[in-house]
Amino acid sequence: MTHPSAAEPPSGAPVELRLARADIGFSAAHFSVIDGVAERLHGHNYRVSLRARGRVDAEGTVVDFHVLKSALRDVCDELDERMLLPAHSPVVRVTQDGDRVAVDAATRHYVLPAGDVRLLPVVNTTCECLAAHLLGAVRARLGTAPVRLSLGVEELPGQGATVEE
Repeated sequence: MTHPSAAEPPSGAPVELRLARADIGFSAAHFSVIDGVAERLHGHNYRVSLRARGRVDAEGTVVDFHVLKSALRDVCDELDERMLLPAHSPVVRVTQDGDRVAVDAATRHYVLPAGDVRLLPVVNTTCECLAAHLLGAVRARLGTAPVRLSLGVEELPGQGATVEE
């Protein structure tokens, strides 16, 4: 007697994979600009989560978890222990002179070692902008994997932003 397997998703049904591990994230310094005013320089221990939605293939997977974890860890490692600065802010001006980066943001001025800085293609270093940046970086690493991604960035437990493709 043959029984339909309850362990397999219905044929063609989308499945969502989730990665929200304590060991995936980064620590970084930043300041946001809100209403034209730069916040004080501060840092967070960011946690990053990823969801990948797609159809189960003939091998019974949507996408290999190892591939997702590797892509997510790679993009987090690029930001870990760095000062995050926006490249496209109308308020923040960043200039590099040799091994030093000068930052002018309204009334705040900093000079930082260039190796400690990550200049990101964003208008601000808010959770919203960081999530969008990281989502694009993860997608670039996954290429044309047939999944729809959403990525969340938490700067504090329960406080963050999620961006979807």
